[in-house]
Amino acid sequence: MKALTWMALLWAWLGLVACGTQAEAASAPVPYRGSAPPTPDFLTDAANLAAGQELYQRHCAACHGQTGRGDGPAGHALTLKPPNLADPSLTGKPLDYWFWRISEGGAAEPFHARGSVMPAWKYHLSETERWQVIAYARTLGNAEAK
Repeated sequence: MKALTWMALLWAWLGLVACGTQAEAASAPVPYRGSAPPTPDFLTDAANLAAGQELYQRHCAACHGQTGRGDGPAGHALTLKPPNLADPSLTGKPLDYWFWRISEGGAAEPFHARGSVMPAWKYHLSETERWQVIAYARTLGNAEAK
């Protein structure tokens, strides 16, 4: 009986830890909070979308997949699988969250502790290029609607 009680407490604690971890990842940390694209129409500009698509195909598709579903060939071998970028729980995240995740990659917690190996793209892509990738990646959620 005591073993069952302890096991129930352990599962409850693990559930709280998991929920806390998800909550931590729900918004961008202070250095990125409020980050926004260079102009109001940046994310819908055809040139930015085209540039973002090219950057995505070159740097992101190997892990995240051609359509962003997390099914890229390199992603299959990873311990922490790349997320489905078209999932509404991700597409609905604020822009500063996207900018933070792409900028810091897997070095950001709680993702590092989970085993993320996503590169910190702030070292490889300019701010404009990161916003272009975001512009394109956010269209992936609309692919099924087309």
